[in-house]
Amino acid sequence: MEPSLNRRYEALAATFAVHFPAQLPGPRRVGREAEFPIVDGSGRAADVAQLWSLLQMAPGDVLKVKRDAVNSELVVGLDGSSYSYALEVGRGTIELNVGPSDTLFGLEALFRAGLARLVQAAGQLGWRVLGYGLQPLTPATRALLSPKQRYAALADIMGDDWIWYTVTASDQLHVDVSRGEAVAVLNFANLMAPVVVALCANSPVVAGALTGSCSSREARMVDAVHGQRHGMIARPYAGLTDFVARLSGMRSLLRREGARLLPDGRLFDEVLRADFGAGDGLARGCFDAFLLHDHYVWHSARLRSAYGTVELRPACQQPPHEAMAAAALYLGLVEGRAEITDYVQGALSPSGYWEGMMQYHRAAVRDGLAAEEPAAGFLAEVLTLAEKALARRGQGEERMLAPLWGRLERRENPAQRVARVFEEEGVAGLVRVCGVSCE
Repeated sequence: MEPSLNRRYEALAATFAVHFPAQLPGPRRVGREAEFPIVDGSGRAADVAQLWSLLQMAPGDVLKVKRDAVNSELVVGLDGSSYSYALEVGRGTIELNVGPSDTLFGLEALFRAGLARLVQAAGQLGWRVLGYGLQPLTPATRALLSPKQRYAALADIMGDDWIWYTVTASDQLHVDVSRGEAVAVLNFANLMAPVVVALCANSPVVAGALTGSCSSREARMVDAVHGQRHGMIARPYAGLTDFVARLSGMRSLLRREGARLLPDGRLFDEVLRADFGAGDGLARGCFDAFLLHDHYVWHSARLRSAYGTVELRPACQQPPHEAMAAAALYLGLVEGRAEITDYVQGALSPSGYWEGMMQYHRAAVRDGLAAEEPAAGFLAEVLTLAEKALARRGQGEERMLAPLWGRLERRENPAQRVARVFEEEGVAGLVRVCGVSCE
């Protein structure tokens, strides 16, 4: 590696690190990004742009309109004090952002208030909000792409790999991390991706047909041309400098030109050389360029310097009656990292555990809880350790893991249930079991 480039990595890593607190001020806080497909009476994707005025007029938090930076006529979200809504990649998907909150129960209260408002607004148009991981009937096409300028640029450079995101709906949690633990938590959260997928996959039906995968969200991108940007990382990071170096070996998808983001395509290493010279320090704009690059890498877990959090991503949106299951699992895993790591390495071997979990990830994406576990009783032990870790927080949050114990006992995750219902009732049955109500 050329010395000047390595020094640039080190400088970027040092700047990245200071965005995380040296110590957490208290118990870990959490925030949630919950994406929901919105469908009309036939089960096809609706146009969420028609919801903005209805959401604003509904009782509750005052919601401030957020407009696109390039096209001021385009509304891209509504911001409130307790929750906010955002236009997603596809016109038929909306994101509900909640938190931060000190506890899962506090997060749940805010989430349910924001979700009830969304369900009521959609209901006025005869639409349904789905606790499901994909648009079930409408296929991924460029026509479904939301009209943000940067989304068109990403479609131009990524092609069908980006268009796939027009139908996906994930359930993500942000968890506070301190500077010294950030990389270790990032590695661990990626390692836990197959556990999350096995228990929380919920996207077996795409474009009105079963795909053969419990998590079609993950299956499509793991095998994509740009798949190295999605799913589990190939191996753990040695530290923040290694994190920066490995991301710098990926293509930079976008570059800034004023307010616009345009397709790029160079390795980020080349961006560093060409746009910021050969100096050892950080030229003006260099760190912002790295953050732009990092924003368009979608691994199962990511560090978010803007919030000082790790973002956990592999769960599909959860069914309405078990809406907090993935969030509780995410937090329990992070809180139980030390004990769970020791167990996984002991059960799978210290030298082969990462590859073993990658193999399990592929099986869990396809087969959910029918996939062979890496060791006998593996999921039950991980869930037990996560439950104990939540109990140590002293808030009673471990009760939120109850739906996951039920899934494990039945050996049926949400995707497996949806597939069974779909085979009997089609899309109408899927909408019935995944449709969110205000009750």
